Amino acid sequence: MKTTPASSLHTWLQLVRAPNLFTVPGDPLAGFLLASGGRIDGRLGLAIAASLCFYAHGLLLNDLADLAEDRRDRPNRPLPSGAAQPRTVLIAAVALATLALLLCWAAGGSALGIGVALLAAIVLYNLWAKKIAVLGPITMGLCRGLSLLLGAASAVPVISLGRVPDAIWASAVGFTIYIALVTNLARIETTANPPKLPRKLPFIGLAFIITGIFLTGIDPAEALSAANIALYLVSAYTLYAASKIHRKLRREPAPPIPPMIGQLIRLLLPLQAIAALASRSTTAIVAAALLLILWPISRAVSRRFYAS
Repeated sequence: MKTTPASSLHTWLQLVRAPNLFTVPGDPLAGFLLASGGRIDGRLGLAIAASLCFYAHGLLLNDLADLAEDRRDRPNRPLPSGAAQPRTVLIAAVALATLALLLCWAAGGSALGIGVALLAAIVLYNLWAKKIAVLGPITMGLCRGLSLLLGAASAVPVISLGRVPDAIWASAVGFTIYIALVTNLARIETTANPPKLPRKLPFIGLAFIITGIFLTGIDPAEALSAANIALYLVSAYTLYAASKIHRKLRREPAPPIPPMIGQLIRLLLPLQAIAALASRSTTAIVAAALLLILWPISRAVSRRFYAS
């Protein structure tokens, strides 16, 4: 049966996990704002486009690497169902990786070096590390941390690891840890009634991460500035939203895990808003508002496309 354009578009949106794409621009956006002190220019657009390409490349490579497993456990997904052909998906993955590196080169500074490291982490995760209990989640988390550093590297001529501001380190390490904990849970998403600890860890980690970014981003001398007030409000609401997800996830027996993974990934949007606000700039307030607007949009899209 010939694939119609509409169904073909749906297939590709499924392959690249459409709901999750909304969570990608906030990584380089936060890193750029933190490194530039709130200033933006055309290099931010290049960094965001590169991150989107890297992310889509990683998802296509993930499905190619997991094809045998998906034929057994997830037969309705695009590749095992025959809706997408492995050769076409491989060509698209290579094209996306190439385009991402070209965008990093165009952004200048250290962006290309960070981009190469990010691509290496993506390939390492999909082709080897994902099968290893601890290394796999850490490698996946590292992809998010590097995505934030890509934005930072695009904002300054050369990013020196010894001179990276504390807020950038707190955000990059925080994103890495959070996604590692979510990935650890996703590894057992098909397990009936998974253990309690992997269900708790993302929320424990999130609380510490928000605290770390908050402490490095807050300016005690300007406690009532607009940026600081926005940081208070977004941090508090993120913890409240996380507590609601936690209440669902701690039930016994455990609810279906894949939808919960999607909700946890979408929590990156307010977390990115918090990191952006740590730059203490007026621009960051606008950026945080845009990221928070994407949150319900991503949730709406998740009703049609899976996120895990």
